[in-house]
Amino acid sequence: PKYSTLPDWMLALLGLFIPVLKELKEMAYQYDRDYFFDSSKFNRRFSYVPIRAEEGVRELVKSLKAEN
Repeated sequence: PKYSTLPDWMLALLGLFIPVLKELKEMAYQYDRDYFFDSSKFNRRFSYVPIRAEEGVRELVKSLKAEN
């Protein structure tokens, strides 16, 4: 498939007229560099202990089965 990209300055300009492009420009930083999420402050404040994704899915399936 054919595709093309828009430079950041063009997204900003078109964002004045097309709201969704304005949003793309605002969120573009997520795609042009690595970023890391650190939830340690939240975890300490609310005494939250995260679980692995596999365990979360297991618990979800268990709770859904319990509802039926």
